[in-house]
Amino acid sequence: MNKTSVPGITTIVVSETTTVPVERVLAAASDFTPRRYRVFPAVSAAHTTVHASAATSADVTEGTRVGPLVLWERCDYDWSQPGQVIATVTESNVYATPGSSWTITAESADGATRVEMTWHRAFRRGPLGRFMGLTYRKIGQRSFTKYARDTLRNLETIEAPPT
Repeated sequence: MNKTSVPGITTIVVSETTTVPVERVLAAASDFTPRRYRVFPAVSAAHTTVHASAATSADVTEGTRVGPLVLWERCDYDWSQPGQVIATVTESNVYATPGSSWTITAESADGATRVEMTWHRAFRRGPLGRFMGLTYRKIGQRSFTKYARDTLRNLETIEAPPT
């Protein structure tokens, strides 16, 4: 786990292991079917729109309700490079562009899969962006670590063979 500071951008890195094979982890990150809402806790079906989808890319808006607010981001997803899925934010009501993205990488490691999730976040000017930027800097590492663990636990449950 790592948190670094670049002026204007907060970067949070979380590394975890899972029993789910590499290809299934990466497939989940590029799956925009209703299964996504079962894997990723912060993704809401009510606030997701797939604008375009191709063999190795997608243009998707995803949002989540936080109290009375809906935080959303539109991303260009790219999984053309082996071992990773990158989501580059193109529009958002919270995150500034350029500078905001999310990356997931997965690789085999000692009979398990090592997963690294990296969030690069720049924040829009204005009250919501300033508030969220402060929140990310203060509790982002803890919050994203829990999010990564919850995501992988959900995926392990979904991928588990029937008993």
